[in-house]
Amino acid sequence: MKNLSDYLNEKKQDTTKAHKGKEGEGADDKKFIALMVEYKTLRKKKGEKESAAKILKKARDLSKDGDVSKKAKVAAAYL
Repeated sequence: MKNLSDYLNEKKQDTTKAHKGKEGEGADDKKFIALMVEYKTLRKKKGEKESAAKILKKARDLSKDGDVSKKAKVAAAYL
């Protein structure tokens, strides 16, 4: 347990600037997951197959050219 004086003297972390990702996390993981969520919701709607295919192409290009971890790809498969 922290003492009150230790707690008050701690420096706050600056969350406004870019920071290192967690170990095993790619830089584009969040963007890839967001694209896959959008793709999987659009593919279920009637008349949205073309736009869903465009989003899937973006996600595939990101996974091929970007920094997407294997964990993010597996997570997107389970959405």
